[in-house]
Amino acid sequence: MKCTFYGVCGSYPSISPDSLPIRHTACVAIETNDFLVIFDAGSGIINLGHSIRDVSKPIFLLFSHFHYDHIIGLPYFSPLYDPRHNITILHPNPKKINSILAKIFNSDFFPIPYSQLPKPIDVRPLDFCKPYNFSIIPYSLNHPGGCLGYRFIYHDTSVIYATDNQLDTNNLNDFSTLFKCSSLLIHDCYFFDESQENLKTWGHTFLPDLLSLSLSSNIDHLCPFHFKPDINHAYLNSMKHFVDSTLKEKQSPMSCTFAYDGFSIDL
Repeated sequence: MKCTFYGVCGSYPSISPDSLPIRHTACVAIETNDFLVIFDAGSGIINLGHSIRDVSKPIFLLFSHFHYDHIIGLPYFSPLYDPRHNITILHPNPKKINSILAKIFNSDFFPIPYSQLPKPIDVRPLDFCKPYNFSIIPYSLNHPGGCLGYRFIYHDTSVIYATDNQLDTNNLNDFSTLFKCSSLLIHDCYFFDESQENLKTWGHTFLPDLLSLSLSSNIDHLCPFHFKPDINHAYLNSMKHFVDSTLKEKQSPMSCTFAYDGFSIDL
């Protein structure tokens, strides 16, 4: 089983002049021999779509929420236009998904109406995945307009996908309990050491809070992602140095990798 990051940028695709492989907005995929699970359809899902070769493998898509940076790539996801693919959207509220799809493919925003797709997208509740021997547990995150995080469980492996979540002193313990003992934590890390005073309602996490959460949650591997789009080498290197020095000081065995477009991890 492999987890691959196709988009790790927040808000909009990066326009940073630095040559960082942090370009596309949110899209993360977990692939096994039997299925492909995709979290969010930011611009990164376009490259993911072009990489899919096995048309017989079921595709399951989950949305955290419907802000533009998490849906902008969906109309350009090439498997939608090949009826050989079996694509299912899993969500706690299927009725809401059907409403959102109608809006995304509305002629005011996209030239091809949803009714002209060669095959309708199947929309199902989260327990639809049970015959495939994996499960999805949803969590409510702290983000304006609402956002869902997910725990993906397959055999003895669990992965937390928690984009667009603002950690603070009021919720840190609660999220630490929810995320406890995951094999991999993929979490929003939009900010590092900026002043929180003017940013506390944005719904994004600061690295020190994320690291504190991870250390208290017995996480095996932390992957910060969903970075601010103007991130540069100096900023990223400062974040890496902060993590390395903190893990050394705490003598923690936890691994930490700052995600980037194209990064894969075996699970």
